[in-house]
Order: sequence, then structure tokens, then C-alpha cells
Amino acid sequence: MMQNFYRLGMDFLNKSFDDAFSNIGIFFLAYVLALAVFYLKKKHDLKSVFVYPALFAMFTVFNPYLMIPVAERIGLASRIRRIYWLLPVNLVLAFTMVWLIHLLSKRWKRAIGIIAFAVLIAVAGEGQFLHMVPAENIYKIKNESIQIADIIERDAKTDEPKSCLFADIQLLELRQYDPSILNTIRRQEMLRWSIDPTDPDMVQQTLDNKNSRRILTLLLYYGIQLEPAVLEKNITKHQIQYIIPNKNKGLGEYFRNAGYETIGETEHFEVFRVR
Repeated sequence: MMQNFYRLGMDFLNKSFDDAFSNIGIFFLAYVLALAVFYLKKKHDLKSVFVYPALFAMFTVFNPYLMIPVAERIGLASRIRRIYWLLPVNLVLAFTMVWLIHLLSKRWKRAIGIIAFAVLIAVAGEGQFLHMVPAENIYKIKNESIQIADIIERDAKTDEPKSCLFADIQLLELRQYDPSILNTIRRQEMLRWSIDPTDPDMVQQTLDNKNSRRILTLLLYYGIQLEPAVLEKNITKHQIQYIIPNKNKGLGEYFRNAGYETIGETEHFEVFRVR
């Protein structure tokens, strides 16, 4: 079992290392060399600031026997790909270059040292000009979500937060595209709360409990049409400005009869303005 943890941990560390230092591994080697020099120097401040924290990290977050089981237990196994960002590689290398240049006694020697380090960085580093292009949908957001966000933006004509109502998992990426789009129904209502919509007792119990978000989930997620007064009460409570029902729920006519105006639609959704 422990050998399996070790193998998984080493595979993870190696993949993370490739992600962090692809094509610039020489900088990591320089970082390790700098730590070795600091360790050999008889200066406690260099060791306490740079060396000891790195050694502590080696026995904890970079420990193959410890990292994988702990990460899986706390639910971060898929989120610590940037684990090598914990190492202050750039800071240590910058400090080392300044420190070495400062050791030179003559100004002309320091000038040569600065030029030498600049050339070394240019030669050993990776050029970034090819990557300096405008990002295009880097989060791979679905075109339909972008269309909905654009519909709301054109209608609202403001960057201020907009209170919306939707219950489709896909539309959670709306906020990723436009942080000003807020959803009244929380993620936990969509993913963790469920009822049998064919059971009238369960539906009535939800209404009696007066949890407004779950009542609105009944409407948007399950397609259970509420009494007009109940709808208006909960819409007003959360000051909802836009409603985005899935066309499959058959709620279009229901919202139009409630007095809400259609301001746009996509293949699967309609967008209604409340007020």
C-alpha cells in the first residue's frame, strides 16, 4: 500500500514539475545550487529565510508518502497541480544575483556581472513574445452561455451586479464569463437537494418550509409552476432582475403571463427581464 502511495506521489510530483519548469529546468537547478551555497555559508539568516523552509517543504508537501493520501482526504488532489509554486524560485534567484553582484568590489566588475546575468537569463529563459496574444475564451465557456451573458449585458447596460435566476448546471459558467451575473439559486440546491416532483406531499412540504431558494428551484429545475402570488413574493424578496429558464421545462408562456418580457433566446434557453 505504501509503495503504491509512493509511486502515485512521485508520478504526481514529476508531472507537476514538468508543468512548472517545462523548458526552464535550468532555473530550478540554479535554485537548488543557491540553497546549497546558502546552507554552506555560516550565516543563520540565509539558512532561516531560504534553506530551512525548503527543507520543511521537502518533508511535508513534497513527501510522496504524505501528499497523496492527505490531498485525497481533504479533496484537493486535483487542485494542487501548482505545488511547485510554493517554492520561491524567482525570489531566491533574484536575491542570489544581487548578492553575488554586491560581493564584487569594483563598479566595472558589477556592471559586467549584471550584463552576464542578463545574457544568461535571455539565453536560458523562454521567450514570451509569442505568447503575448489576446486570450480567446481560455476557459472554454460554451457559446450559448456567452450568448446569454451578452443578451443580459446589452439589456442591463451596466457593469453593476445583476441578480438572475437559473437552475441549469451549464449556466454556472456565466459568472466565470461575467462576474456581475449572480444567481439566486445556489450550487447546493442544484447539486445536493432533490425531491420527487411527482409526489405532491414533498412539493407541498417544500412550499410550507418557505425556503425561498428551494421554492424557486421547484420552479426552474423541476418545472413546477407556482401560484402567481408565491412567484412574485420570492422574485421580490431576492430582487431578481433576469430569469433564464430552460425551454425544456415549458415555462416560457408561464413567465410571459406573469408579465415578464422576453429579451432574447438561445437554442435551449430564454431570457426574461423582470423589472
